[in-house]
Amino acid sequence: MPSIRDSHEHPTQEFGSLTGRNMCNLCGDNIQLGSMGCFCRQCKFTIHSSCGELPLFINLSSHPQHPLKLVRLFDNVTCYYCEEISYKKAFMYTCHQCSFYIHFSCSKIPMPTILCDGQNHVQYICHNHPMTLVERDGTYDGVVRHCFACQSPLSSGPSYICKKSCPNVFHKACAELPEKIEHSFLHPYHPLKLQVSEPQSCDACHKRGGIMYSCCGQGCNFRLGTECASLTPTVNWDRHEHFLFLMENAYCDIDQYCDACHNSYKKLLVHVHNEVSRTQSFLFRCMECNFNIHFPCGPLPITIKHECHMHFLTLKNSICEDDSTESYCDVCEEKRDHRFRVYYCAICNYVAHIHCVVSEVTKALKGNHRNMKLLALGDARFSNTDMAAEGMSTLTMTHIMERLTQHERNQLMNPIKVKPIAKTIYEMSRETNAHLERKGDGEDIQRIQSLFNFGKTNFEDSYLNEFQWCIPEEGGLKLDERYLKMKVVDVMGYQVPKTLAPVLRTLLSKYGDFGRKSKLSPEMRSVLCTFLCIVVDRMSTTMVEDITKDLLLHWFFYWRSIVSIGDFNISFLLKHLDQLTRVLLGFGARRFKKEMTEGLQQRITDIPGQIASLQAELESSNVNLEKVKSYGESTTSDFMKETLQLSSKFKWKDACERLV
Repeated sequence: MPSIRDSHEHPTQEFGSLTGRNMCNLCGDNIQLGSMGCFCRQCKFTIHSSCGELPLFINLSSHPQHPLKLVRLFDNVTCYYCEEISYKKAFMYTCHQCSFYIHFSCSKIPMPTILCDGQNHVQYICHNHPMTLVERDGTYDGVVRHCFACQSPLSSGPSYICKKSCPNVFHKACAELPEKIEHSFLHPYHPLKLQVSEPQSCDACHKRGGIMYSCCGQGCNFRLGTECASLTPTVNWDRHEHFLFLMENAYCDIDQYCDACHNSYKKLLVHVHNEVSRTQSFLFRCMECNFNIHFPCGPLPITIKHECHMHFLTLKNSICEDDSTESYCDVCEEKRDHRFRVYYCAICNYVAHIHCVVSEVTKALKGNHRNMKLLALGDARFSNTDMAAEGMSTLTMTHIMERLTQHERNQLMNPIKVKPIAKTIYEMSRETNAHLERKGDGEDIQRIQSLFNFGKTNFEDSYLNEFQWCIPEEGGLKLDERYLKMKVVDVMGYQVPKTLAPVLRTLLSKYGDFGRKSKLSPEMRSVLCTFLCIVVDRMSTTMVEDITKDLLLHWFFYWRSIVSIGDFNISFLLKHLDQLTRVLLGFGARRFKKEMTEGLQQRITDIPGQIASLQAELESSNVNLEKVKSYGESTTSDFMKETLQLSSKFKWKDACERLV
């Protein structure tokens, strides 16, 4: 098999000693004086002799699909085994087809193998020897090692190591797990078997590990990390059909979407990095529904007792002590954001970040909280009663949807018939509003005057029309998959998903039976009520300042669709949406004024400098003008005098003058 040296495009020369310091371009280590090596003069390429003998191609068990080729990188990549970044111009074994990269040093590290004694006990073999249990301080030759199984750093205490001093090490607890388990909560379908592989992601917490419990079922790719093997759902939240898992060490990347606040960490980290990052590894999760809630938004105890304060603390959506734009946590004395819930003592006006009392919160969630009330973001607005008292059904929303006639399904697909006049009104309003909503600058004084002189008639006859006459969304009304799978609850004759029952109960209590005059079938009325509750539930978890125009248009579309199909008396929703539209206009006016103010202030700051620059340019131009004027007969050479006279003589002649 050709080596890297044999395959080099130019002849290489060996050397036995070098003057000065040289680095091997292959492994990155220094080439010691007097050691053997080779180099290419044309490429200025220097390597150890041993590195030059590395094979150009290798086959690796962790990537059986294709052979790997040792190539020089043109970009920064991450090693598949150690996950360290290698920078361009470094050498790695590569499969371009699969974007697979591995250091040649990592490619030599053998995967540990498992030896089972038949009693569900395992022993790990590395370099053909059993791994040895030793007491260490967590470092090996001064380097912090990570457990091959769970990828977490090793701490002081017992751990298993390889006799050959290779990087494979294990926590004692990770190395003494049973070979087979059955997990009735996370994967009740098949038994799981402990297997060694390249680092992969756990389907529960998304952390990577080299040892996974893999499903024994044919065609099933479920993988469970060793840390999640003993995980059980402990959180009984009445707004969800199943018990929730509390993940305390999950890998939640910035795109992790929350089903409560409807935001990803990517958006939140920009504004409130500290409050999010300190609980980012905590996650409420239902594996069966793929339902995930950020810890600060999730079902937390209404009251807790923490050592930081003498009284009980109560969970609150938001606390503003005064009109100040800045608020602080009384535990850590750092700033806090009003969009996040807090624990509060009304007696002392004492406020605490959730992450500052997280130890007591998680302790309560893990304990026996059968009689403990839990509230998630938005829950406080809705009344809760015993579901059994209202009639918990064995039916799901899918069963309800299947009972709809074809005509009713068509109505959901095309809930609003758009007339030409309505489309014209919508387009005109959208064009007018676009003029109002574009970004402000210092030159647009007339627009800010017209915006701040906006009257009620302008609002109702122009701005509001875009929302009330919005064009239907493509595909009409559709229920999300998670609602379709939920069992329904009967609330005063309407069958809605269990998690939305408190919303409907609250609306019926406050506004009465708004669908009693509808002549639709009970199933269709239940479906429309479900859509109404989805809108109200989303409103309850959305801060007003986070409302976008697109979201508001979406809510208006649902209102028009429900009224158009079902003849529901939900004028209360229209009134509230009109108010939110007015708030959106107000936010836009404030933002426009702020942008104009900042733009003008920046111009006022820049103009003196521009004036000084122009003044200097003016003075320089005057000086140069005087210099130009000063050139006369006394400063002109005899040659140029003749040249100037000649040019004057030929000024009005053609180019053939004196030629023919």
